[in-house]
Amino acid sequence: MIFVFISILLFSLNNVLWKKNLQTVSIPFLVGYRAFFTSVLSCFLVMCFYDFQELLTLPFLKITVGSIFGVLGLFCMLNVLKDAPLQWLGIYNLIGVVFTAIYLFVFEKIDFFNSLVGLVVIVIGYLMYIFFNKQSDVKITFRQHLYLLLMTLFFCTSSLIHWKNLASEVPPLVLISNQELTVFITALFLILRSHSFRQIKTDISLNFSKVIVMALLIFLALLFSFLGLKVTNPMISSLLFLSNPLLTIVFAAIFFKEKITIYTIIALIFISVGAFILHLQSA
Repeated sequence: MIFVFISILLFSLNNVLWKKNLQTVSIPFLVGYRAFFTSVLSCFLVMCFYDFQELLTLPFLKITVGSIFGVLGLFCMLNVLKDAPLQWLGIYNLIGVVFTAIYLFVFEKIDFFNSLVGLVVIVIGYLMYIFFNKQSDVKITFRQHLYLLLMTLFFCTSSLIHWKNLASEVPPLVLISNQELTVFITALFLILRSHSFRQIKTDISLNFSKVIVMALLIFLALLFSFLGLKVTNPMISSLLFLSNPLLTIVFAAIFFKEKITIYTIIALIFISVGAFILHLQSA
């Protein structure tokens, strides 16, 4: 479970950089530029550590399907990220955990009774975070609700497929390389549709150092995330990842002096206690 904790910290740090860098560059460009470096790095490591004949035996169709669902979820999320109130993103993330739990309980026969106390404490903390960060004066459209629902379904499906891939001994590095290549190809298509070649060249030179840092963070975050998913199940992993937005707020307060409320700190303490209980129960 320590792998999941490290991954959450790295994703939260990356979210802070994401928020800062989006002030100067477009979403497709930043996604594609970052994915270029992570895909090159992961593909290089795959070629270094795995034999080509061994790679040919892997279920690449199933791996790619999981990656495609992940990419669809990512772009659905980005479509509403700037405009959707914070509580709606939180609510749909929690709905995703419920979807995953139902699937695992009904189809995989996984019993969560031994983990119930830790799960309840995490959910209470997350509900506090959603409630005290609500923006009642900001409404979202039916289309945004649809994007959020699709995001939830796509991310849940991707997580479950990759969990199955890891269970069948697909190396995490192969999953990362496949997923990042899929992200890069999708983002490249969007970039070429909306950017001129002169603009692309300028953005590449201006944002090189920023994107290198993001690429390294996201590569390590994905690696630890898949290593954690391999030894736990998608529902536990998803529940722990509910702390991601809260840690992002904390890091933004530390690095950019942004405001943080006492309710966010209390909610993070609840989630941390719940995660600690889960860790003890799984030890």
